[in-house]
Amino acid sequence: MMSALVVGEYLWWQYEAGLVLMFEAWMNVHWFLLHFFSVPELIKSLFSPFHRMRERKKRGFDLEDIFEVLAINVLMRIVGALVRLVFIGSGLVVQAVAFIIGFFVLCTALLSPIVIPAFFIGGIWLIIF
Repeated sequence: MMSALVVGEYLWWQYEAGLVLMFEAWMNVHWFLLHFFSVPELIKSLFSPFHRMRERKKRGFDLEDIFEVLAINVLMRIVGALVRLVFIGSGLVVQAVAFIIGFFVLCTALLSPIVIPAFFIGGIWLIIF
């Protein structure tokens, strides 16, 4: 009778409380990765100049100076966008890997009450026969 209570409590914890805790931990990992790679901030500032590097136009009207400043500023924005896209892409790849690993851990947690005793019985079966 006591073992039935223990098994019942274990199954309640495994499939209710344990799954809730595992899901919360999984979401915390995703929140951490999203903020570690600063994906929302990088998207907001995608076309900002790289390291705020930009040229200022000198006083007076000089056509060469205007095009020089325009070229450098456009180039710095392109470099900034490329660097930010690399970080956004690597952040999304790490998010995808964390999602896949979390899915496999969740499936393992769901199947462990069935798989662990089955492997134990199978091992004893192999020892005996």
